Amino acid sequence: MDKNKRIIASLLFLTFFYCLHTFAQEQTTGCRVLLPQIAGQYEGECKKGLADGMGKAQGTDQYEGFFKKGLPDGQGKYTWNDGTTFEGEWKKGRKDGYGVLTSHLASRDSVLSGYWIDDEYIGTEKKPYKINNKGINIIGLTLSRVGSDKDQIVVEYNRSGRPLSIYSFHVTELMGGYSTISKSDFSKTLLNVRYPFRAEITGDAFVFDVTISQRGSWKIIVNVATK
Repeated sequence: MDKNKRIIASLLFLTFFYCLHTFAQEQTTGCRVLLPQIAGQYEGECKKGLADGMGKAQGTDQYEGFFKKGLPDGQGKYTWNDGTTFEGEWKKGRKDGYGVLTSHLASRDSVLSGYWIDDEYIGTEKKPYKINNKGINIIGLTLSRVGSDKDQIVVEYNRSGRPLSIYSFHVTELMGGYSTISKSDFSKTLLNVRYPFRAEITGDAFVFDVTISQRGSWKIIVNVATK
């Protein structure tokens, strides 16, 4: 009798374990990955039908790491079908933060480490720009990225909150380059900028030196001292 009870108990336990395992598989199988290149198979944590938490996904490419709302988000390693890997930080399915990109070339491996913003490499500095130097007659510099459709830098000068006309304007390139300068009374625009870009910029008697690593359309506002 005791033996029969043990057999029945074992069968019940196995049945329960099988159901639990099947349920877990169904949860994983029904969990979607929203990045098409890795949307073939998924194993890992799930939330509201989407990959969320730690997991592993595989399609033409492969990713293992953290997910959020169906996309790589957080720390993880992505492997492309040609063997190239990126191990680092992700945000909404794109490289964003610090990471290491390793490409396997015929002669050697190429390793690129540093920071990415919105899938774009910006260099070894976390901030996409750096103010290297400014003249004592400049109160402050404000740099902001205003778009991604054009590679240009607009420079404007202000004094006491009002636009200031600059007549003499010169750019000494230290890294990168540009094609030409479009000038108006209150703004100077460097067109077709090649990033990363560093230059010493002189507007009348106001001189500053900046580096911009991230591509796109930038605006620099130069606040100058009162006379």
